[in-house]
Amino acid sequence: MTNEQILSQSLPVIEQSEFEKHPKRFLNKKLIAKFVFFAPLLIGIVVLFIYTEQWMGWSALAAWFVLLLASLFVSYKEFFVRGYVLREFDITYRHGWLFHHQITIPFNRIQHTEINHGPIDRFFSLCELEIYTAGGSASDLSISGLDPQDATAIKEFISEKTAQHA
Repeated sequence: MTNEQILSQSLPVIEQSEFEKHPKRFLNKKLIAKFVFFAPLLIGIVVLFIYTEQWMGWSALAAWFVLLLASLFVSYKEFFVRGYVLREFDITYRHGWLFHHQITIPFNRIQHTEINHGPIDRFFSLCELEIYTAGGSASDLSISGLDPQDATAIKEFISEKTAQHA
């Protein structure tokens, strides 16, 4: 028996893989969702203008505007980081612009997959692929913002791969 040493420099690098990007509709959905989240706060600022001193209303409006712009900027930048790659034995998904997240799940650990279409996703013709591994009730990997045809193709590919490992 031999136990050869493997140097970390000789391992394949996942970043060299070609990551699939999300459709542009997903960015539109994220940006509109930010506006919808911030809109009720603007009503509160109007109330501040009516019932308090002017400087408080202007301060709140400035803070609201800065937070809105920062939120839109982060969502925009984060969109271009998102991506997934299917390889021979696993699937990898990365996201996060400020805080980078990358998860790889080997096909032999996948228990089942689901495709979810919420009402907002259906409006933008998007869906979410959830991948479950054994031992948990929550999904281990959720890829939101996929084109429905792509999600179905990925689900079928994963199902074929998991059937080979069963």
